[in-house]
Amino acid sequence: MRPLENRLTWSKSRGETFDRCLRKYWWQYYGSWGGWASDAPAEAREAYLLKNLHSRWTWVGDVVHRTIETILHRVGRRGSRKGELALDLDDGIDVAAEVDALTRAMRGDFRGSREGRYRADPKRILGLVEHEYQLPVADAEWKEMNRRAVDAITRFLGSPLFREIEASDPRTWLPFEELDSFDFEGTSVWAALDFARRTPDGGAEVYDWKTGEERADENSLQLLCYALFVEQKHGVPARQVRGRLVYVNTGTVHEVVPTESALAGARRAMRASIADMRRRLEMGGGPPTPSKLAFPMTEDLELCTTCSFRRLCGR
Repeated sequence: MRPLENRLTWSKSRGETFDRCLRKYWWQYYGSWGGWASDAPAEAREAYLLKNLHSRWTWVGDVVHRTIETILHRVGRRGSRKGELALDLDDGIDVAAEVDALTRAMRGDFRGSREGRYRADPKRILGLVEHEYQLPVADAEWKEMNRRAVDAITRFLGSPLFREIEASDPRTWLPFEELDSFDFEGTSVWAALDFARRTPDGGAEVYDWKTGEERADENSLQLLCYALFVEQKHGVPARQVRGRLVYVNTGTVHEVVPTESALAGARRAMRASIADMRRRLEMGGGPPTPSKLAFPMTEDLELCTTCSFRRLCGR
């Protein structure tokens, strides 16, 4: 088996981390490298544990994504068996049962995190930064997290969009929630589609579920990257890959149109971000573990209050 290689790759989330705090970026992608191994240095093991933590806010997003993924895979399997419509009228989704399953899953996540089970396997067992740092969070606030997730799933399952998807032919669906990459000018760019399907006109639609604030301008780059991914992986011209930012807590759907100008702008943004990462990597002495001194801590201390690496930084 080939040994794992810590190559420079790119994703929108990686670019955002780089822009927010260079030291967090270093911990996330270099300081934690190899921390999964039992014989890893103590600092790398701790960094690996911390990088896998969720905040209570990102936990809600993760739960909603996992629930929608599970439901859509179930819909797809039923649709494949029936061959026509994905679901018969009497074979729909039981919203109450889905909400109950989501709540039970969140309770299990919460108990496991509170008991510190994630420390044995931080990649597979959810850990919350609030528990790791013993932060005071009122019971009402934890219940609010469940309410947000329940509201998002209830709204999604009652939406015209879900009814449209469940009535569609699963044979038109593209692989979703599968981490993959495509080549961009010699650099691997990671992508994991929340949901996507081909359209009758030879194009495709890509959906991205959002549980946070509606920031369409900031989120559009992700959908344009997905258009480039679909072009390379599935042969659909990027200009014909329509993006849909679906804010599941409000039901708002924002369309991202991949015009030639928009795609050119996305390529410029990706190219510039990769070049900045490469320069910083070279300043630190190159891979696999560049010097952390080349990745200084942010001066915005407000960012540190929500960063899972603050213990390692002494903040």
